[in-house]
Amino acid sequence: MHRRRPRGFTLIESMVAVVVLLIGALGVMGLARQGEKLNADGRRVMHATALAQDLVANIDLWNYGDVRLANTVPDNDNDIGDGAFQYENATVPPHDHGEADLTAGGAPWLGVPAASLADGGYERYWNVSEGDDWNGNGIPDARRIAVIVRWPQGAGFRRIVLFTSKANPADNQ
Repeated sequence: MHRRRPRGFTLIESMVAVVVLLIGALGVMGLARQGEKLNADGRRVMHATALAQDLVANIDLWNYGDVRLANTVPDNDNDIGDGAFQYENATVPPHDHGEADLTAGGAPWLGVPAASLADGGYERYWNVSEGDDWNGNGIPDARRIAVIVRWPQGAGFRRIVLFTSKANPADNQ
């Protein structure tokens, strides 16, 4: 008498296989969702960087004596680039210049218009410091400028910072 060998899968084996596949599919869906979030975050960072680069390019066109390059808040000179991450809080810390100053003194603004920032909640600021006198002649050698662009994310803000400088033409090194 020969025993018959079972052929195929039992119902329990099939259910275990379906559960394993379901767990794998849920994992892939979670990875896809995380990828979408990271992609959106990357787009926001790229947009903020482009806005900051636009402001830096315009600052390069301004004269050294332009009112938009005045150091109006000397208290922030030690941290013009926001090393303390104050711009990531809901309140805006003291800053030298903001969006309203782009056309200060009747100057034309040639960069990205303020209306383009509203969709993503972006805000532009720039801080100026004029304390450098490397050659010791009593005349500032240059202005250091930090451009800060921030946008809302979660309960606070994210921000990027770009730096530039303007040489003082009155400093005869």
